[in-house]
Amino acid sequence: MKLKVWLGILVSLGVMGAGGTVARADADYDQALKTAPQGIALENVFTPGTAGNNQAQVVDVTNPNVKGTQAARVNNGKKQFGALWSTNENVFDLTQDHSASMWMYFGNTGKKAADGMALVFQNDENGLAASPKFGKTISGETLGVWGVDNNRKNTDPGTIASLAIQNSWALEFDTHLNNSTSYGNSGDADSFDVSIKGPHIASNYPGAPETYEMVRTVTYIPIYGVGYYATQAHEGVISGDYTMLANGAWHHLSLNWSAKAQEMTYTFDDKDPNTGEEKTGTTQTVPLDLAKIDPKGTNKVRWGFTGATGESYENNLVLFEEVPGLVDATAKTKVTDTTTGKTVGDGESLMGTHQVQVDYQLDYLKGKQTWKDVDAQIQLPDHIDYKSAKITYSDGTTADVSLDDLSDNKVHYTLTEALSDTNKSAVISFTGKAEDVKGATPIDSSVSTFAAVNGVVTTSTPSLVLNPTLELYALSLSGSGTAVEAGKDVSMRGLVVIPEGLGLGNSDMTVKPKINGEDLPSFQIPEGEGDDSGIFTVTVPAAKLKSGRNQLTFVVGDPFGNVSNEVTYTIDVNRQLLLQTGDGTGAFADTTLTGTKQKVRRLKGWQVEVLDTREAGAKWSLQVTGTDFKRSDGAKLAGNLFYFDGGDQTPITDVATTVGTGTATDGDDLTDVAGNWDDDQGLMLELNSAAVHGDYEAKLTWTLNDVPS
Repeated sequence: MKLKVWLGILVSLGVMGAGGTVARADADYDQALKTAPQGIALENVFTPGTAGNNQAQVVDVTNPNVKGTQAARVNNGKKQFGALWSTNENVFDLTQDHSASMWMYFGNTGKKAADGMALVFQNDENGLAASPKFGKTISGETLGVWGVDNNRKNTDPGTIASLAIQNSWALEFDTHLNNSTSYGNSGDADSFDVSIKGPHIASNYPGAPETYEMVRTVTYIPIYGVGYYATQAHEGVISGDYTMLANGAWHHLSLNWSAKAQEMTYTFDDKDPNTGEEKTGTTQTVPLDLAKIDPKGTNKVRWGFTGATGESYENNLVLFEEVPGLVDATAKTKVTDTTTGKTVGDGESLMGTHQVQVDYQLDYLKGKQTWKDVDAQIQLPDHIDYKSAKITYSDGTTADVSLDDLSDNKVHYTLTEALSDTNKSAVISFTGKAEDVKGATPIDSSVSTFAAVNGVVTTSTPSLVLNPTLELYALSLSGSGTAVEAGKDVSMRGLVVIPEGLGLGNSDMTVKPKINGEDLPSFQIPEGEGDDSGIFTVTVPAAKLKSGRNQLTFVVGDPFGNVSNEVTYTIDVNRQLLLQTGDGTGAFADTTLTGTKQKVRRLKGWQVEVLDTREAGAKWSLQVTGTDFKRSDGAKLAGNLFYFDGGDQTPITDVATTVGTGTATDGDDLTDVAGNWDDDQGLMLELNSAAVHGDYEAKLTWTLNDVPS
């Protein structure tokens, strides 16, 4: 009998990279490309570095839902160095403000991930060939940019810095803690993160000696003696746990460079990878010392991503949305209730059955290239029946946008015109009618993407509430109006017809009254009044009423923003002419007698006011009579009370003297007679030389006359 032996051979397929290291493909790598967000093409924008051991590549993503997107594969295997740099035509201009945005992927191995990536700005003399000086072994700790700690006897941080990419600033995304402090690990490139607690984002200057510190350590075995390890200073730290980076998800990064302030702001995780919706993210701002990254003052810097791995690895991928200088564009949305003409903002209400317009505005701000063949992937808000759409360009060109393929409120449309310096904007407008809903219905924010090979922007519609449109009818139960005496409050009863079938009651209805156009306090209809019949009472305080005709108006609103018809109620307040003298007292200043003739001034506090609420043109006059000033013992004051008017003076006696006149202007006219007198006018006391000291009193009688016109 023959024995057949089957020999199974397990073959690991891969692509042989430079230096003989295998570039591995795995399920996580495939999944990352299949779920990649929308980005741009990297041709003529970024290119793999030319260092001899560089294994980074530009690869096509495989997500069928995105268009023209390429990713920078920085690392995907053990013992790799990877670098992709901007082309000569795409260097970063330090004299201009710039924004950039990108998506980054760090694998899915969490705590086992290694080692991360770095975003690098550099003017290393090696240009595209810039790389740390690794020696025989690639060090993952360097992330492809930091200095190499490979000599346990080295005490000089400058030596570490000299092995880094020179004239550079790096923003690291470190997935693996290098925190060894033992003698046995000194000089083995595993100590940069001694002060850090977990995965982190941080920045500094790889080629600057002050970025590193040499720490002395010893062993108990005398023959080994003293060793040193390098730690790294971390600036602008954003830290987290092991789900922060290598969690199998794409992470969004936004960069903003301020040329004037010479500051870089970076915001991490500011978009949802599944929906593209903007989030708050985590932000840090750090100053950049341009002398360290641009010592020759060229105002230009090459930029890109680097990475390095050791015995462990992760799949490191980057794809770009916005690249500085290439195309700078924005997108924004606006929702308009065209029935009311109101723009509906985030968290606000849209009314059911109303006509609606949703606008997507694209603006080209600047760039080296035109923004053309823009692929619009629009997710329209729900609960709107869309009837038509068109696009309008700033150069006046318009075109209809077909809704024939509208499905699940998704529209796919390619702009036929390029946006550029001469045709800077386009607005895609969708018109339709909101659904007739029976209760408050949320309309979630929806994200739309506008992508071309050289630029991607996204925008979100506001989150809205679609409310039912209800007809509320209100009326007065107190007739059309009333007449009252001045100084009295007025109450009227009203009614609103509450729609049935929606569970609405009195407390859901808000009465909004006004008197003569001025808002009175709004209030909810009390539960107990009318047993949810919609009956209510509006009270107008007397102080809010003017003489003559007053107009009370009110509307009633429901919780959904519906408002009833306006009801008008007339209040006629009788007209009058009144004298107001307060407590009826007045006084003159205490005076030191001089034995000569002298005047005594009035004290403040005299209240002599005329209120005239009659029709315009009515006239009045105010007269006064007075008695002699006497002491309590009956002695008369040697002096007289006079009314001074300019150069004239009239003694106040039992004969009436006119001290004020006025004319009504068909309003609540209040004339402060005494308050209008100057210090040398009005009633003044004049003493003779024979006056003696004492307290004197007199009685004044005021007479207000209605003078015929």
